[in-house]
Amino acid sequence: MLTELEPRAAELNANRETFTEFLRGLNDSQLNQSNASEDYSPRQVLAHFVGADTSMLRMAKNWIAEQDNRLRPDFDRDFFNRRQQEKRAGQSLDELLAEWEQSHRDLIALMETVTAKDLEKRGDHPQAKDTTLRHLFLIITTHEADHIRQVQAALATPVSNA
Repeated sequence: MLTELEPRAAELNANRETFTEFLRGLNDSQLNQSNASEDYSPRQVLAHFVGADTSMLRMAKNWIAEQDNRLRPDFDRDFFNRRQQEKRAGQSLDELLAEWEQSHRDLIALMETVTAKDLEKRGDHPQAKDTTLRHLFLIITTHEADHIRQVQAALATPVSNA
């Protein structure tokens, strides 16, 4: 693995370990409770990660192959995210965690094959048009860390009955 990708791989592992431990400490009510600062419940955030990571892995592979590296003009991120929730609505916490772990393994396996030249290859991400593969790997880890912080902060704040 390229030295500059090692921190990204370490972040993926740290994100997964931190969030897994956090989720396993929640009761069913907390796991399924949506809140104001995060549109999704903690369980839905996990399902979101699985869908997003799987999609971004496919994106990265396409960019490396220099094919299908532009978003469709009619791409709707909100629809995509809703659809990922629907597809995983019936999965248990254990199933979601296993799928997320596999998506991370697949991302890290890809990182192990990436060359310095590949890192400069470009494509569209829904929030970063015409960006590099290097930046896509940063987007993935930052995206997860941001959601994890939001969920943890929301559940640390007592709910007001006022």
